[in-house]
Amino acid sequence: MSLISNALSDLLGTGGDSWQWSEHLHPASFRGVPFAVLTAEGVFGRRQAIHEYPYRDTAWIEDLGRATRRLTIRGFLIQSSGLYNAPDVMTQRDSLIAACEMPDAGTLVHPTLGEMTVSIPESGLRLNEGAESGRVFEFTLTIIESGLRVFSVTSSADAVSSIQSSWFGLASKSVATFISTVKGEIRSVTQTIRTLKSTAAFWVNMVNSTTSEATNLGNVLRSTLGRDRYGRFNHGTVGGSVSGATASVSTQSDTTDLSALVDQRMAVSVEGRASLAAATDALTEAATVAAHANAVLAVVNAILASGASTLDLIRMMQGLTAINDDTFRPNPGDSNTAAASYQLIIVLCAGAMVFAASQYQPESYDDAVDILTRVCDVVDGAALSAADTGNDEVYQSLMTLRESIVTLLQQTGANLSRVETVNFNRSLPALNLANRLYQDARRGDALVKMAVPVHPAFMPLRFKALNS
Repeated sequence: MSLISNALSDLLGTGGDSWQWSEHLHPASFRGVPFAVLTAEGVFGRRQAIHEYPYRDTAWIEDLGRATRRLTIRGFLIQSSGLYNAPDVMTQRDSLIAACEMPDAGTLVHPTLGEMTVSIPESGLRLNEGAESGRVFEFTLTIIESGLRVFSVTSSADAVSSIQSSWFGLASKSVATFISTVKGEIRSVTQTIRTLKSTAAFWVNMVNSTTSEATNLGNVLRSTLGRDRYGRFNHGTVGGSVSGATASVSTQSDTTDLSALVDQRMAVSVEGRASLAAATDALTEAATVAAHANAVLAVVNAILASGASTLDLIRMMQGLTAINDDTFRPNPGDSNTAAASYQLIIVLCAGAMVFAASQYQPESYDDAVDILTRVCDVVDGAALSAADTGNDEVYQSLMTLRESIVTLLQQTGANLSRVETVNFNRSLPALNLANRLYQDARRGDALVKMAVPVHPAFMPLRFKALNS
């Protein structure tokens, strides 16, 4: 018998185990009403959306977060219980019913899970009483774990703030990853710095050629002055403007001192170009790996603060990620160093592009989709490059930025109108077309902005306009 007992002890794992589960049970109660528990059953898992496609044997499972926890407790109320102190069984029953019918969530003490904030659904409490049971009332209690009234980010301001925080995190992780990668490839400090200066010089040329157009005085003034007062080729707000896609009219008053406004915008442009020039000079003169990484980040930040319009910033960041350096480097270490430098540049520009896109106000649903497509293409390329080199933290940061900008632009674009292509058999004036399409001649300026004709009196035969 001792052999059998030892075998059972080894099999069940009770030999030498002093931990007793019964000593760790909590006295069960709901909203302070005690009761005894016979069994408890829980349902746990993940919320998932199953996407099935034609001619595919497997489905794509989209994870939507943790599923709501649902528990079912079978217990009883008893008079003169040895487990808990309570009045007569009918008073206990009335107290439990009142606790389950109270509004809002309540505190449940589960025997093994401890305190939980739960809600009782409709028909959540089922009581059984009878002559056979006597002073024992059995019940089944169904509960749903409850939480705070917290939702996913829906406010545009909150979404922009979240993207800004993610962009800062991506920048720090990218710089740290680059420094550790290059230091692992160093065979000769002098040669490594020479390679980094070569990549810096190549990219600085791209920066200068890309930013010169966006930050010149003419472009800055066009993005400041409105079309109503200063001509249809301006897209600013001073003096009034109109949106071609939304037909909304801005009635911002004109400036009382045009020369002062021009001087102020000129100063902003000059200061931005000076800051950018100082940042690029520091990049080309960087003499350490850390200085190179920090200088690249400084150049990207200088571009963001250069005073260019948001749309120009998006365009510039997209162009600065298209690096095609065909310099031959026979040493594998030099090639890896250059690749790490360019990857740092691409990742930082991709993150800056997302940050700029978060501040852009699309004019239509199609405009939002176009910006979203451009941003996602750049971010996907940078994320793929980071994943190929094993930079998991950078990859995760890029994916977080991507999810945030997709959510933001989808929410923004969903509330905007759609555009469609309109066709006419002959050229007509904008006022005539506005009256024909919308029965509102005041929307002629919006059509002019959408079609960009040679002259508003001779609109194209085919162009895009609002469908209503």
